[in-house]
Amino acid sequence: MAKRDLQIESILTGYRRGFLSRRAALKALGAFGLAAGASPLLDFAALADEAGKQAGIGGIPLARPDKPVTLPVNGSPIKSGMEPEKGPFNIFNYQDYVDQKSVIDTFSKKYNVEVVLTTFDSMDQAITRLASGSVDADSTNITPDRLAQAVAGKLIQPINQDYIPNLGKNIFKSLQNPYYDQGSQYSVPYNLYSTGIGWRSDKVKEDIAGMANPWSVFWDDNSKKYSGYFGILDDTRESLGMAMMYRGQYDVNTEDSDLLEKALADLKATVPVCNPKINITEYQTLADGSMYLHQSWSGDLLGAAVFYMPEGADKSVLQYWWPGKGKGVVQNDCWSILAKSKKPVLAHLWLNHLLDSEVSYNNFTGFTGYQPAQAAINADQLVKDGILPAQLKNTILTEDDLGAGSLQYGALTAKGQALWQNAYARFNSGA
Repeated sequence: MAKRDLQIESILTGYRRGFLSRRAALKALGAFGLAAGASPLLDFAALADEAGKQAGIGGIPLARPDKPVTLPVNGSPIKSGMEPEKGPFNIFNYQDYVDQKSVIDTFSKKYNVEVVLTTFDSMDQAITRLASGSVDADSTNITPDRLAQAVAGKLIQPINQDYIPNLGKNIFKSLQNPYYDQGSQYSVPYNLYSTGIGWRSDKVKEDIAGMANPWSVFWDDNSKKYSGYFGILDDTRESLGMAMMYRGQYDVNTEDSDLLEKALADLKATVPVCNPKINITEYQTLADGSMYLHQSWSGDLLGAAVFYMPEGADKSVLQYWWPGKGKGVVQNDCWSILAKSKKPVLAHLWLNHLLDSEVSYNNFTGFTGYQPAQAAINADQLVKDGILPAQLKNTILTEDDLGAGSLQYGALTAKGQALWQNAYARFNSGA
């Protein structure tokens, strides 16, 4: 390799390993008369995502839809054919994200156990509490981007699928063998969702879906008249990711500090425009009219329409926009069994219970509004059955929406995770 090429490669290696920022690398490459895009070597959009170039936490490869990962197995799954333990049985989950009547009570009755729910407010908080040992639980809700971290930290245990026949019986084929956990060794899928914008058409008169860039509503001076009635999700990845997509940046797994600083600056710029509230309660606030527009998870719009709108209110005022596959984020979350579970058989049966077609359908249509990963769910049928308002049909995802070419938040390196969390903390604290 020529000296010049070695020097260029040295600069690129420094960028990949985090020794050089994107700006510094571009400046150094400029000394060679090169600009980003002049060579395949200089494809910074590709460089920004570390998947395939370095491992994540615990040396585990970074999983992406086009880079599936088989997680290392810590120990052995429990033996088949064991009897369930006696209660109490402890679960760890978001508030208002599993139905007491159709899910918890039916499990309690079936296995004659008390189910105790402990809640968390964010996935960052959940992982921190699990790692610290401050939570005593048997099963937890978890997102795919944190699974490898939980495995590396030996927080969750491998599962024995003999106890979970509903996984193969009812669930999307692709999520029986998901890219983030090949072979479903540690997790089963729970709910699906996209991330977009929810609003009330009786309060916000702009045609959000018809805008050239609907995300820009958070930055548009015209939104000042709605100041205090807009909201952004209280979520590290979702908030910063929205700011990136506003700028047409779709590498939502970037570890480029310059891009994250730009996203942070853009988020801060929403404050003088619309003074957004930072929370995850849009299913209530859009329904009662105390919020007019909110960055939203798709399930919260259906939940708002079905469970939280005042009796007799016009549900047609609730609207939802999502950019579509490859331009808008989609995700599913999961359930896993904690490594220190004192009731591992019950925990396996809990996972199977969540995947039961009747239980999950009732949880979806009777409480959460979040679409389960059930292959039988169909948007047209939900509209026909009067469950789903017609204008919210776009809240329902197909299996293809989560397949190859989808945009999903993936696992990050320890450095990348810290960059995202620190940037978000500075936004949320007002620093």
